[in-house]
Amino acid sequence: MYGLKKKINSYINASIGVSAILMALGVFFLLFPETSLDIIRWFIAATAAISGIYLIAADFSKKKISPFFSTMTLGAVLVIIALVFAVYPNVMNIFPVVIGAWFIISALSSLRFAATLKGTGAGVLSIISSILAFICGALLIFNPWGGQISIMLFAGIMMIIYGISDIIQMVALKKNIKDVSDAFKQMIKEGEVVEEKETKSK
Repeated sequence: MYGLKKKINSYINASIGVSAILMALGVFFLLFPETSLDIIRWFIAATAAISGIYLIAADFSKKKISPFFSTMTLGAVLVIIALVFAVYPNVMNIFPVVIGAWFIISALSSLRFAATLKGTGAGVLSIISSILAFICGALLIFNPWGGQISIMLFAGIMMIIYGISDIIQMVALKKNIKDVSDAFKQMIKEGEVVEEKETKSK
């Protein structure tokens, strides 16, 4: 039981840390939208280029990285992606869509997590925060504002809202750690019962 509580606490603390970083990035996007665009674009270009060159070099040196895909092909794709990001600044129009998709996936995961806490105050707050995060993600994907600077400003606002809602949600879960732990324990127990029934039926 103690071990489960410790793991849940670690997850909550990590989530709060990620949300704090996200909020800080959101503030940076609001204060320096043009600089943020360039930094992100060149970071993606540099990372893709370095990874691509490494994979191509590994293929030439006959270094086996994975038996499931061609390192030469993947390396070439990454180098092309790097060139696209370096040559075409407008490619950053896709950035808010990626962030929005992440928000929506995270919101759906949180909703599933909140379902285990139904009937508790933490569960209600978790559902509200998840719905808010989902709305933020949808707004980023179907962004009605035009222009890259406007998009970055809007992305910054959404990241701050998401970060605040997620921190509130995690703090609430931390205060109700016993309910969370009991809910997970019950889920594990039910899963074991189902698995045992399936084993017997075979």
